[in-house]
Amino acid sequence: MSTQTDGVTVSIDSDSGHDVAVVGAGPVGLLLAGEVAARGIRVVVLERAKAPSTQPKANGIVGSAALELARRGILTGTGLKVLSPPRFQFGPLPLRLGFGPGNPLHVLPIPQRRLEELLESRARALGATVLRGCEVVGYTQDDTGVAIGVRDNDENARVHASHLVGCDGAHSIVRKTAGIGFSGFTSDRIASIARVRIPADRVRVTPDGVDIDGLGRVATMRPNRMPGGTFSIASVRALDRTAPDDVYLISVHEPRGEAEPRDPLPVGELRASIRRVLGTELPFDEATAARSTVGNSRQADTYRSGRVLLAGDAAHIFNAGGSALNVGLNDAIELGRRLAAVLRSGSSSIELDEYDGLRRAAGERALRHTRAQAALDRDDDGAGALREVVAELLRGRRAARRLARLIEQG
Repeated sequence: MSTQTDGVTVSIDSDSGHDVAVVGAGPVGLLLAGEVAARGIRVVVLERAKAPSTQPKANGIVGSAALELARRGILTGTGLKVLSPPRFQFGPLPLRLGFGPGNPLHVLPIPQRRLEELLESRARALGATVLRGCEVVGYTQDDTGVAIGVRDNDENARVHASHLVGCDGAHSIVRKTAGIGFSGFTSDRIASIARVRIPADRVRVTPDGVDIDGLGRVATMRPNRMPGGTFSIASVRALDRTAPDDVYLISVHEPRGEAEPRDPLPVGELRASIRRVLGTELPFDEATAARSTVGNSRQADTYRSGRVLLAGDAAHIFNAGGSALNVGLNDAIELGRRLAAVLRSGSSSIELDEYDGLRRAAGERALRHTRAQAALDRDDDGAGALREVVAELLRGRRAARRLARLIEQG
């Protein structure tokens, strides 16, 4: 059985095996592949999709992982820069962080597809193999390694590795096959997200946002409280310099009720959701990549089961895209170092138990602060009082920066 990787046919029925098999070619899986390959570890990435997704996903990294990418030279020559924003958000509340070295928060604006391109290029250059169109259908493990069943074009094959890492998202087959629980809860709010074209004569850029016909002035890059929920808008051009300047990424959050998430989301339903939240129409004449999602806050009960490990969304999911990516990329960095120590230096497998403990603690921290943001964003009277109290506390720069350090950690 063979498959395509970078235009070359590669056999995946190999007796030689691999040190590490990574399931999932998203940012976390690709960074992990590069991390272990850089240390001389034989690694293969198994990705179910035949080609990278073109759908808009995350739009940047918020936190320390942005600096880690820069330190590895991944951003060199790209024109991409890690920023320390003087203002940020904690849910609906502003964080006034100011300029200068005391600002602890780092942000890298980058579309996820571009990030994946950079990480895949690095992983391949370091010797990693990336196989697309390979769906993992199951695996078994024993004291010597992991035997992974894969399917490609209705043909079945087996890949052997010393260790298997699931970076295959919230519905991870790696996690499910290991029987690892995924504890948490589902949000009672639903988000409708899309890229929309707003004609230039219907919108005006202001120093702190945009002024849209029929809606008025709204802030960009952060939630705006509206009659029926919250509304966010950002110029796609600010995230992707090749994008037209009249295209915006929008999201509206509202009570879920009986609604179910849809992907794709019909434009008529997108417009209806916008009307419910804004109380008026949004003057766009074209929408792409429209979908609706329901947030989850969940974490795996363990990140390790023998020779099988979890990282990224397979290990934890929560409602804060940039922060979620920050935590997942830091999973990859920590796990890459520890896997190399076990495989190349003969370190005890206690290294992998320590990965589980450290990264589950990091995931729990992130879950706490994203749940707190969600609580501040609710519509009830209690949340309103809570917003007033927390906003008062955050007016001081010291308190705002302390909270920013929590977001930064990952």
